[in-house]
Amino acid sequence: MVEPEGDTVEGRAELLDRDDISPGQLCRHIRSAVARRARTPFADTLRDYVYSAKDAWHTPGHCGGDSLRDSPWVADFYHMMGEHIFNTDLSVSVQSLDSLLEPHSVIQEAQELAAEAFGAQHTFFVTNGTSTANKVIVQHLLGAGGKVILDQACHKSVHHAVILFGAEPVYLPASVNSRYGMYGPVPQKHVFDALEQHPEARLLVLTSCTYDGFRYDLAPIIAAAHERGVKVLIDEAWYAHGRAHPAFRPNALDCGADYVTQSTHKMLSAFSQASMIHVADPDFDEHRFRENLNMHTSTSPQYAMIASLDVARKQVSLEGYSQLQRCLGIATRLREGIQKTGVFRVLELEDMLPASLVDDGIRLDPLKLSVDVSASGMSAREVQLALFEDYGIQIEKVTHNTFTVLVTLGATQSKVLRLLNALQKLARRGPVEPPEDAPEAPVSALPPLSEFVRLPREAFFGPARERALDREDGGINEALVGAISADQVVPYPPGIPALNPGQLITREVASFLLAQYRSGNGIELHGLVERGGRPYLRVCA
Repeated sequence: MVEPEGDTVEGRAELLDRDDISPGQLCRHIRSAVARRARTPFADTLRDYVYSAKDAWHTPGHCGGDSLRDSPWVADFYHMMGEHIFNTDLSVSVQSLDSLLEPHSVIQEAQELAAEAFGAQHTFFVTNGTSTANKVIVQHLLGAGGKVILDQACHKSVHHAVILFGAEPVYLPASVNSRYGMYGPVPQKHVFDALEQHPEARLLVLTSCTYDGFRYDLAPIIAAAHERGVKVLIDEAWYAHGRAHPAFRPNALDCGADYVTQSTHKMLSAFSQASMIHVADPDFDEHRFRENLNMHTSTSPQYAMIASLDVARKQVSLEGYSQLQRCLGIATRLREGIQKTGVFRVLELEDMLPASLVDDGIRLDPLKLSVDVSASGMSAREVQLALFEDYGIQIEKVTHNTFTVLVTLGATQSKVLRLLNALQKLARRGPVEPPEDAPEAPVSALPPLSEFVRLPREAFFGPARERALDREDGGINEALVGAISADQVVPYPPGIPALNPGQLITREVASFLLAQYRSGNGIELHGLVERGGRPYLRVCA
């Protein structure tokens, strides 16, 4: 890990003065530090246990794959997955593997090494994703009914927490770039105003960086919250790599956040669902936090997932800088190659940033490339399908006129060649100039977020009825306009709710949801229900 000048080095660091240390001493210090970073206490113990070939008379029922391996019906699944996915799937009965619910040996040590690597006071492994991590922290800090200031475009898990724990939300209006279908950060002034107007608030929740790569200038925001006694949770699900290279710093912990959630699996090398909670709260009550965490933690965790967190931490500790330097080079090569097609264009920060954020110090993660397809004569969904079906390439996501490519640690130069080759061939179909009178924001673009008129918990658990989203003639159901949503309706990806319980249903939101429902763009709409081939949603009675 690279420490910027002036930083305090956390953990078991070696602070050395060049004037009073010999080359031999320096080598020993370096060797000791590298050896510590190279440890993977949990992954090593898991490997050793697997290789010891113990007989299993305990859960899980497949017993290392024995129930599948010789079956005439399901042995193909065993061989496709490989033996180690099964023999690393073990039980809490194996005491040498420690307990995720109450760690005291190898999981505890792995979490301590992760805290050192990511710059936290404490780190906790989470095996149900950052979605669960966010809920744990909101529950820990608010209990039942506390006031929280949050970005209206936060991930749905934060809104779930508001419903579950009866929090009183103060919603910050997210900026919207309707031209490209992106939610941006909250203008800094709105955050400061909310902190000033709600002195009883106990928690501020923001997302940095976002799915599209927007990063806040967090230091002044966190300082303003702390001046008022407000704890700060930053959802860094998309930014677990942010500490390992100076090009990505400062991250949330550098800026003083109390709690940070990270999806270690999104950009680094952990398995899906593997996440971490990082804590730097000076008032941290570990026992109380552990009780809240255990309410959301399975008593049968997936051990391969825990091992992947241990290994991902080792990798970022030892080669995070070099790997991210390589990724930056790949991103640059991709950006230049895409621009050379003359048809596809990688958006720059100034293209994506709403006018209200120009002076807020917003940065863009260079490893998230949003590509404008407007001049191609194809929709982003058509480009996505062509890349997948004709060239075997799966991209991250699309809006109505952009697609997103993530440059993760798994990116390779060969993949760059194949993607650029595919885009060059698609570009040869010929650029199409959009008509001069083309609308900037088509109906499938993001609508403005509507206001809340009822507490989310009251709306979700209160009396409700179903109403159709459309009329039989195909238009939107006008009876919905002005109604109050009783459910969360979420286009996924990215998982940002278009409606939350208690939120007013506007004509723009209803039109957007209907257009998404009919678009066939591969986006799921969580919260809608089909009745007789038509979409319905619950509204407050």
